[in-house]
Amino acid sequence: MTGQQDYLLRVVVSDPPDFERLHSQHLTRLPGVARVQSSFALRTVRKSTELPVRA
Repeated sequence: MTGQQDYLLRVVVSDPPDFERLHSQHLTRLPGVARVQSSFALRTVRKSTELPVRA
């Protein structure tokens, strides 16, 4: 990962109000957090948690 970000979090929420609660009540209140930048997936292109393993 390169750029100005220090951490990349991938979170799953049930709906926009659930994300708003997570953002306002938890993420922005963490010590040392000066800024939060969010991006949203509009649709799922490929869903997999499996990593490719080369033998």
